[in-house]
Amino acid sequence: MTLDDLLAVPYEPNGRLPTGADCYGLARLARVHLFGKAWMPSFAEVDGQSKRAMTRAQVEWAKAYQVSPPRPGCVAFCWRGRLCTHAAIVVEIDGRPMILETDEPGHGKHGPRLVRLQAFERRFLKVVYYDD
Repeated sequence: MTLDDLLAVPYEPNGRLPTGADCYGLARLARVHLFGKAWMPSFAEVDGQSKRAMTRAQVEWAKAYQVSPPRPGCVAFCWRGRLCTHAAIVVEIDGRPMILETDEPGHGKHGPRLVRLQAFERRFLKVVYYDD
């Protein structure tokens, strides 16, 4: 699966498959297919619309990973106050870090896209990057 393939994955709430993925699902797919890293837990039981459930899952997930500067392959978790509201992954395009993301729940239906790192970070109070 290539970056172009991931950019064609349609948004699907709680999706974890190439046929449909939410923000965490897309980051999970990209981590494996673009960077050859191990699968992250699926958290299929977590409703992405429930920010409290998403936050609990993220806190549990982070125990197995290390905080990192934003570099290719790092998963980004985005925070508004004490709630984790979005997930994405850092990729590299023409030597520059970019963010691969899909719909931030409640903010349109754009599907997968690439966003400049600085523009992505400005949308959130805090972004924490993790790698293993």
